[in-house]
Amino acid sequence: MTAVFDKIYALADQVEKGSTTELDDRARACRATKETIADTKALLESVRVQLSEAWQGGAGEAALTSLEAFKKNRDDQAQDLEDSAKSFETIRDALAKAQQEARNTRADAQGLQKKLDHGWHGFGIRQVDLAVAWAQDKAVKARALVLLADLERVTTTYDAILLIEGQKLRFKTGQVWELAGSEKRNLAEIGAIMLREIPGLLALLKKYPELREALLHQDWNKIMQNPEVAQKIYDYLGFRYNEEGGFFTTGEHSVQSYLGWKDLYDKFGEAFGMELDETGEDGDNMEFTDPETGKTYRLELWKGKYANHAFGGEVGFYTSDSPNNDGHFNAAQGDDQIKVTQTIYNKDTGQVYFTNDGQGADGTDKKHFWNLAIRNDPNVQADQLPLAQRATIEVRDVGMRDRMYDEMVRYAAAHPGDNLTVTKGSDQPPTLSYDWRK
Repeated sequence: MTAVFDKIYALADQVEKGSTTELDDRARACRATKETIADTKALLESVRVQLSEAWQGGAGEAALTSLEAFKKNRDDQAQDLEDSAKSFETIRDALAKAQQEARNTRADAQGLQKKLDHGWHGFGIRQVDLAVAWAQDKAVKARALVLLADLERVTTTYDAILLIEGQKLRFKTGQVWELAGSEKRNLAEIGAIMLREIPGLLALLKKYPELREALLHQDWNKIMQNPEVAQKIYDYLGFRYNEEGGFFTTGEHSVQSYLGWKDLYDKFGEAFGMELDETGEDGDNMEFTDPETGKTYRLELWKGKYANHAFGGEVGFYTSDSPNNDGHFNAAQGDDQIKVTQTIYNKDTGQVYFTNDGQGADGTDKKHFWNLAIRNDPNVQADQLPLAQRATIEVRDVGMRDRMYDEMVRYAAAHPGDNLTVTKGSDQPPTLSYDWRK
């Protein structure tokens, strides 16, 4: 039984390693920097006004345009800092709660251990005394196991919050924060944390019997109407229902963002009954390289059936620091992300089913690595819909737009059966559009 108490104390010690003060300091630092950015913007506005009044012509217009772009960059920075501060505060509150519960559990465990150590004292050898002592011993041990289970639940909950908010911070800062005594997560640990949620999901199915029926019939609309289930799915897989558009999309903090992309992943879709049109199916992918940085980019398109009554499309954008990547790409982050407006429509009738103009992206810039839109409609047979996809893609600069355009044109010429047409859009912002009628 000593092992149970040792594990309780070890878990309590692990939680105590975190520092709520440090998390508070980081949140305050984010907001202090945000205020500095606000001061910079005020100065910038003053300069812009002076330029607009005193400097006309080509050079002046170019300077004003540059200042406007600079101002937008500072707006994005301020938003990132505010989001980061909120993540630090969420982790701080979760840590404070976990530490308080751990301290209470430690105190209860110490009391139980003391009772267990002295439980047999003061009793004689009569059978009734032995029976009472034995019963007390079993009750104390059972209570200790309950304490251990409760503390494991506390640490798992905190661990999950740390994972979710840590991923959000990674996307803002370009690194995984090693917060509050927690080590950097690897894929196996992420999988383990997700698997530990299975008992909770099963408990929800027991609590809401109608969910079991909805799950059997793949009625994701009904499943996602349950706020408890919807929150868990969003926290771990990133999927969220967009009521206005009537489709599911995904956030930037999803597990998929950690995994990046490999062509093998498409095989998993086939195993789950998906029937999708996809670019690169024959091994010829839309890839291009930035000649200055050597970074390689891949654009992936999908559309079709996701389940018997679910259909939609995806636009994914991935990066690799070099072409020698063993086929693995990372989810695009930071300035590499793209803004996509994707429309799924009927190529025979022209009927538009839905449009995702960047829903799911963090912040207001609507830039993402993955524009996904899937509708679940029990009244349609998804594999019978003649689906087409069109989209407009906005990238960070004209050079990237031109390289993407050239590669898409090359791919379209090499795959005439895809019926892919591509056109350049504006240079400010840099955009291109395509229509894919495979």
